[in-house]
Amino acid sequence: MAILYTAPSETVTYALLVDDQQGLVSQVYCLQTSALQQQSQIVLPDMMALHTKQTQLVANLNYWLWPIDQRSNQFPSETKTHHQKA
Repeated sequence: MAILYTAPSETVTYALLVDDQQGLVSQVYCLQTSALQQQSQIVLPDMMALHTKQTQLVANLNYWLWPIDQRSNQFPSETKTHHQKA
């Protein structure tokens, strides 16, 4: 199950999608309110905290950086066959 990290600002809410089971992390993006689903969310203080989380996952835990479909707020179907190398 993917976890959505969010960082609200005065004008937009930034987001980062993380799938721990497949070792995937998304780009930091502007969250569209219509994309919100019943999904686990963790609120971080600002956009820099999202970038820090993303960097930690990629550099320290070898997560793969995959772009997401911002309208559906999901990783593409190609990631279903992705296997994280140990």
